[in-house]
Amino acid sequence: MEKEMIHCRILGYLFHHFPARDIKPFVREIVASSQPQDLLTLGELYYGFFVQLFKANKGPTPMPSVHSSRRSFDNLADMVGSILQEAPKDHRTAKKHALARDGFRCAVTKAYDFRSFRANKELERKVKHERARVLVTHCAHILPESTNANVARSPNKAKHAASVWAVLDRFGYSSLREDLDGPNIHRLENVITMDPTLHFFFDMLEIWFTETGRPNEYKLEGNHDYVISQYPTYVTFSTPDPQRLPLPSPTYLAIHAAFAKVAHLSGAGEYIDKILRRLEDALVLAEDGGSAELLHTACWDHRAPPVAMSNQSGQGLPRQR
Repeated sequence: MEKEMIHCRILGYLFHHFPARDIKPFVREIVASSQPQDLLTLGELYYGFFVQLFKANKGPTPMPSVHSSRRSFDNLADMVGSILQEAPKDHRTAKKHALARDGFRCAVTKAYDFRSFRANKELERKVKHERARVLVTHCAHILPESTNANVARSPNKAKHAASVWAVLDRFGYSSLREDLDGPNIHRLENVITMDPTLHFFFDMLEIWFTETGRPNEYKLEGNHDYVISQYPTYVTFSTPDPQRLPLPSPTYLAIHAAFAKVAHLSGAGEYIDKILRRLEDALVLAEDGGSAELLHTACWDHRAPPVAMSNQSGQGLPRQR
């Protein structure tokens, strides 16, 4: 019963919180689900999207990379100039460009990146003068890197990508498929420099950014006060070069925030995390069928290819055969 209630709540909170450009396709799916069981089935499909999202975000984080040139720079301008010679086309180059835009530090905590600190004498002097914190930083993707990365080599990632685009299509964001196609998933508008713990919370939809109405300013919000209390309440993103080093996209941040709110308020996030933790700890399946839910979640990525639900737009959320 708990899971069925989650399926229903997902539909309601998607309707309430998702920043839709065009909500008509989603509404048509609701209206077409005339029977209670139809609504539960539809809710389960969206629940499956969150399962895949959480499983993708639990994957290994790429190791922080040393600047590929291994050069030392006397000043920050030379370092930024060297970075801008190569367009962001993968995780490594996206991280370098995000660091250049974000001042070689976490965009939220303002702690400086250790590898950049070590590679630049001007930055080293600046850090020591400010008595600032130095740590290893991560390149956090707002919309998941797994949406596009290596989908040709991984059928499971391909299915996850298909489900992400299907959900976004339902709310009028079909253009994002082209905006973030292939290596464009690493575009600067989709990445932020973060400290590793903050990155974990962001990927697991525990925290999100909400626009305040002031230019480039966001309020950091989350599921647990004791988590977000460790960080600044407000964050203002900035860039030294808006053309070559654009800021994180407000649209992408709003979509991430909607996913996080729906996962939290519906109970899906907590429920899925509990199942995934049990799955990590399980050595064998119970003979009495008590592990059915674990097996169901583990096999979600391996189901038969999705069949599109028919509607007036000709597109739809994948329906499992």
